[in-house]
Amino acid sequence: MENEPPRMILALASEADDEEVWDQVKTIQAEMFSAGGISVKLAYFGREGAHQVRPCISTRWVTDADDMADIMDHARRNCVCGCFVEIGNILERALRETQQGPIQAVVIVGDSFCGDLDAAVVTAKQLRDAGTRLFVFQIGNAGGALRDFAEATDSVYVKINPHVEKVAKQLPTMLEAITHFTVGGKTALEALGNEAADRLLEQIDAADQIAGPQTN
Repeated sequence: MENEPPRMILALASEADDEEVWDQVKTIQAEMFSAGGISVKLAYFGREGAHQVRPCISTRWVTDADDMADIMDHARRNCVCGCFVEIGNILERALRETQQGPIQAVVIVGDSFCGDLDAAVVTAKQLRDAGTRLFVFQIGNAGGALRDFAEATDSVYVKINPHVEKVAKQLPTMLEAITHFTVGGKTALEALGNEAADRLLEQIDAADQIAGPQTN
């Protein structure tokens, strides 16, 4: 995949029917893609069938903000929130994607962790070995397992309490900063120089002190 743009997977994995999260992610498309050439894949959970559990659906790679907005509209119509979200499914799909080429970042926006924690930790560490940085956003206070997962995998972890601070205020600026990181690594975050970038840099540096730096 020589000369291909940097790649990021954005996974919406909330069990709650959080319309605000979907709306805010959609409205930041222009800012995310304006950071530079980038390719984004959306992952979400679709409807349950008559004899099957709700599947994790990953879209094609997208390089255009308007195209991503259309994909998110379609995804929102086919996403039924309120049942278990297997974080491990997202990580396994991301790991398979690294076989086709590097992925600089995987971003998970969720409210709790469900599934096999030990297996998810193993997959996340394989992603790190492949050069992929994992960012975990926890919306609300449901369960500590999501934070335990982030700590066990040296992931960047950001908790957003919608009762104290508006998701609309923090999540878009964080996603924009992660997009800059995907395109240009820590140097791009340092150049961005805002509060979100500084917060991510602090967590990235802390993770690197524990597990060792990644290439990006």
